[in-house]
Amino acid sequence: YGSPVRKPSMRLAMFLSVGLAACGTDNPTPGDDEPVNCATETRDDDFAVGLTKIGNTSALGFTLMTADPAPPIRGDNTWVIQINQMSGGVAGTPVDGADMTVTPFMPDHGHPSAKTVTIGPTGTAGQYEMAPINFWMPGLWETTIDAASPSGNDVVVFRFCIPS
Repeated sequence: YGSPVRKPSMRLAMFLSVGLAACGTDNPTPGDDEPVNCATETRDDDFAVGLTKIGNTSALGFTLMTADPAPPIRGDNTWVIQINQMSGGVAGTPVDGADMTVTPFMPDHGHPSAKTVTIGPTGTAGQYEMAPINFWMPGLWETTIDAASPSGNDVVVFRFCIPS
């Protein structure tokens, strides 16, 4: 007789299929339109052009110079970020030649964006254009900027809620 063979429950199978339908593709699906009320989100940053954040090691400061569109929306966005050396909490010299990665990530769903962000200098000292920053579904998105430069290495996270 031996041990009984357990079969996956119907409830588990339904849960997995719904979860995979909502977040398992590169493109939005009808399940990605779950209503999101950003007014009740407390983990996000208040969006503002000029928003400045100091990186984890306090070596670099990151300022959101422009966002197109502003505020960020569902779909493709373009940002220009200014990076400066920090000294005693004060922004100093602009940082040119930084090697960066930009990673949009949806913490509540545990997935990144499906698109790779391209980063390039704008021609203004310390400024970099980043596109596309793709928020393909509504909800809280964390955009991590990891910068390495002769002026120092640092990581910063911008958090914005993307409405339905």
